[in-house]
Amino acid sequence: MKRSLRLLPAGFALAGVAVVTALVIYFGAGDVARALTSVSIRGFIAYIAAQLVIVVGLGVCWRMLLSRRSNGSLPLLVWGRAVRDATGEFLPFSQVGGYVLGARVITIAGVDAADAAASTLADITTEFLAQLVFIGIGLVILARHAPQSRLLIPLALGLSFGALMGVGLTLVQRGGGKVFRAIAMRLAGLAGQGAAGQIDRLQAALDRVYARRDRLALAAFLHLICWFGTATASFIGFHALGIQIEFADALCIEALLHAIMALAFFVPGRIGIQEAAYTLLAAIFGIPPDIALSLSLLRRARDFVIAVPVLVTWQGLEAKRLHGARS
Repeated sequence: MKRSLRLLPAGFALAGVAVVTALVIYFGAGDVARALTSVSIRGFIAYIAAQLVIVVGLGVCWRMLLSRRSNGSLPLLVWGRAVRDATGEFLPFSQVGGYVLGARVITIAGVDAADAAASTLADITTEFLAQLVFIGIGLVILARHAPQSRLLIPLALGLSFGALMGVGLTLVQRGGGKVFRAIAMRLAGLAGQGAAGQIDRLQAALDRVYARRDRLALAAFLHLICWFGTATASFIGFHALGIQIEFADALCIEALLHAIMALAFFVPGRIGIQEAAYTLLAAIFGIPPDIALSLSLLRRARDFVIAVPVLVTWQGLEAKRLHGARS
């Protein structure tokens, strides 16, 4: 049973690769290849640069939530965020694994473990809440552009459910430590005191984060700006492929793309899901399927170009640290 569960991510990844292959064949490998090769080096560099600016912005958001007594500098938080995204998307871990490794990066650099975990949880929450607003804006644009779209109702229901999840996630962080501490003590008795102590430290760190409501609000607002940044990157990508799309249309496609991909969090890299979603959403705005598929592949190329140096550097630093610990 455990073995089959471990194989599930690989199975979903293989299914995703099959979907990508089928889409490329169906829409014409030649058309997709021509669209991709039409992208200039300057256009691709602009596409990459837009994503790098977003990563810096995400590092700023995280830094806003980290306690001032911590040693977390902005460059460290930007680096931690880059590792979080690269490992979560490209290594055979779940998205949660990326969160854990991002927090580990800043902990190793000297940030208190409880502060690193608390700031990560708060960062995930503010980013998620900002994403809900972003998706809501995308739904409004879709309702005006295609009021008869069959996507409106299921996406609106998904957004409502997401809002409830956001509220629940916030409430759990505000007082969940007491509940988890009681569970640990009941299950493990005296042996659970160590875990209970760690939970208490995490709850205290969370309380410090949530006590600064101005910084929470600012972090959520900056996350929303970063979400608009993803729409800008999509806008640049479409123009690099020769499609003169309006910014509002690019925003709608990007927002609803993330809404669909959020449902497929268990698929490594959202392989196949991203391609199918791009094809479906772009068609609403009259964009040919081969161009939509090309943008998805261009996006993967961009993420690969950014992630590989991050992963290689991170692995090198980890190896150096382990070597130093053994010697």
